Amino acid sequence: MSVCLAALMLGVTAAGCSPPPPLAINLSGAWTTRTVDDRQVSLSLPTNWNVGQAWVMPSSFSDLVGSFSNEALSQPCTTGANSIECGPPLTTLQRGGVLVEVFQNGAPTWTINSQPGAATTVSGLSARVDGQTGSQAACGGLGSDRSRTEVIALPNAPDNYFEIAICSRGLADAVGARIMASVQVTPSV
Repeated sequence: MSVCLAALMLGVTAAGCSPPPPLAINLSGAWTTRTVDDRQVSLSLPTNWNVGQAWVMPSSFSDLVGSFSNEALSQPCTTGANSIECGPPLTTLQRGGVLVEVFQNGAPTWTINSQPGAATTVSGLSARVDGQTGSQAACGGLGSDRSRTEVIALPNAPDNYFEIAICSRGLADAVGARIMASVQVTPSV
């Protein structure tokens, strides 16, 4: 078995091996609803996309509760002798690649009105949506050329919110727009 094939089976990229290209996206193809975080957040994505692992960091104000991509995703956390470090399930987007991450966040002084973007509602909850070109904010460092971020305030915990980040490279905005339009939130009581 080749080193590249063995590495891909383990979900890592060995030196000298290229990751497989992103899966093609068909806007009129088969999409399915995926749910994360105890069924509190749902969104529609192509059926053949990869699903990443969630991570929760004790004493942190940010938990990755779901990630999806048309590229192969890596383990988001590495364990050292006395530490656990977590990060994005992709380090660089390939041309034609999309990464969707869903976070449950909180901060002691966070408010929906202090967030960038246009005011909107998602499932009747106050939200803000912000779209940008370039590799900024949640998409920083991925090599994306477009980002879409939506933050949704939780009514029962004013300092807590969901954040959906869509990072893409070399794709029409229609992909991110369709995913973002499908987001539904049912917060736990």
